[in-house]
Amino acid sequence: MGWRCNNCGNAEFFTEINKVETAITQDKASTKAIKLVNKYAENPLLGVTCNICQSSNIKWIDIQSHDYSHLFQQDSYVTENHEINTMVFELTNKCDIDDIYYSTGDEKELAYTLVKRIVDENLKMKRPIRNFEFGWDKNNPLLHSQIKQIIGLFDNFECGINILTNGKNFIKYAENLNLTNKLTFTFFLDHSDKDENDRIMGEGVFLNTLKAFDYLKRKNIKYNIYMRLSKLNYNNIGDMHELAKINDVNTFIPIEIYPLGKVEEDLCMDDDMKSKALRKINELGLNKSIHFSPALLNVDCTYNRSQRLFLDVYGNLSFCHFLRSLPNSRISDTSNLSLLEIIQRNNKARSGFLRNKERLFGKWEKPRETASPCSYCLHAFGLNKRW
Repeated sequence: MGWRCNNCGNAEFFTEINKVETAITQDKASTKAIKLVNKYAENPLLGVTCNICQSSNIKWIDIQSHDYSHLFQQDSYVTENHEINTMVFELTNKCDIDDIYYSTGDEKELAYTLVKRIVDENLKMKRPIRNFEFGWDKNNPLLHSQIKQIIGLFDNFECGINILTNGKNFIKYAENLNLTNKLTFTFFLDHSDKDENDRIMGEGVFLNTLKAFDYLKRKNIKYNIYMRLSKLNYNNIGDMHELAKINDVNTFIPIEIYPLGKVEEDLCMDDDMKSKALRKINELGLNKSIHFSPALLNVDCTYNRSQRLFLDVYGNLSFCHFLRSLPNSRISDTSNLSLLEIIQRNNKARSGFLRNKERLFGKWEKPRETASPCSYCLHAFGLNKRW
């Protein structure tokens, strides 16, 4: 016996919101509930919310197996009539720098066979996805043991690949790759001063990143900078913008650090800091990430518009790469799903999330005046910090 979400099919992750004496955990490895103490089995809809799509359309049933067949009914989600334009692969969680933001843990790689299958299926679609991103935050996709072969999968396909990395050992890894103009490299760099940057990101990152810029410039490959803003560098945007111009950086984008990993709220920007950062971003006419948009119900977000897919290092389809470290953001394992089924499940989960956002957003207590749309999503997917 256990809970089942009628909206997205989730049979694992739920929140009891009615404060009754109930303890329920359901485990992926077992189709049976590990522990069930439920006084309201006759009224299973009372106070239970799906952690995957935030739906309250929950049913208490006998679970014989994880049956997701209802997700593949012939409706609007089954066809290739999708809006996906970008797929993000977290190729590995391996990291070669020691920054202050993220802890290192077990080292994993996304299976090459899974990536290859998805790329092959994408090529056969009438409307193939043509934009790809490798990596996010702490990880370095260039550390994947088969990164050269993965990049090679796209050789005969008209597309663009943005690889998020750092500059510490970049040239060593890049020399083993076939660098073409379909590749763009986006480097995390957090301060215009060498010592300050390396205090944040680890020794050797700053100067080696500048060498990486020169290396790519000589090969006519585009490169960008993501600057992760915190209380340590929010007032350095102008100087970083100058550094980007001097080094012929294609695009410079400040983004906001999240209270995840080793980051606590006191390292994040407060309202005054973020307001100053936003004024500088507007003054310089920089690309403004979703982190600097107001927290509104209907927000211009590529994930809310179902324009992105994100596969984490474990092969899970997840809601957003920004939410990657929150277990509740996982939608489904993809190892036995076709690409069309992945797209379908992605869209159903997002549709369910947005329907419930319309119902719940007005009840959400905004934690600060400059909270972004991401603040609501972090809250909805289980972050217990005020951000």
